[in-house]
Amino acid sequence: MSACGKGQAFTLEGVVAAILMLMVAYFLFQSTLLISPLAGESVDAQMRQYGIDVLEVLKNPNSPAGDTLENALKNLNSTNRPAELFNSIDSALPDNIQYNLEVWWYNSTLHVYRLTNRTPTSDTVSVSTYIMIKNGEFVSDSPFRINGTGGVEGSFDSDYPVILEVRMVLWRV
Repeated sequence: MSACGKGQAFTLEGVVAAILMLMVAYFLFQSTLLISPLAGESVDAQMRQYGIDVLEVLKNPNSPAGDTLENALKNLNSTNRPAELFNSIDSALPDNIQYNLEVWWYNSTLHVYRLTNRTPTSDTVSVSTYIMIKNGEFVSDSPFRINGTGGVEGSFDSDYPVILEVRMVLWRV
């Protein structure tokens, strides 16, 4: 091959390599869509994570502490408010975040018991967790206790499981 032929081969090789690199860059930028979260979405994600963390920390069925979800719900009635639970949630959440706490359960119809009743802003996030407590573990006048026919001696068995959904609605103030 002559010197002229070698030069043309190198030039052709360089042009092909440049075209391939341009094509790769073009397809890379055309196929990759970068979406960055808006400021509000990242705040919502952070609030959601705060709520998940708080509920997971307070969901400890083996702890005798009064601030766990299980113990607070077992002892809840119209006169016994879960003050220790509220104190723990208030200390775990940042000062600029407010919350409502409600418990949902099913007893022939869907019921909701609101532990707090604050007025939220328009931008809220909610997180929830499920707790199973035996019917006999509730105090006698608990709103979650299932009374009725069936089970042992005309009332529900004390081992009857009651599934509660604890829902926390969070918002910024």
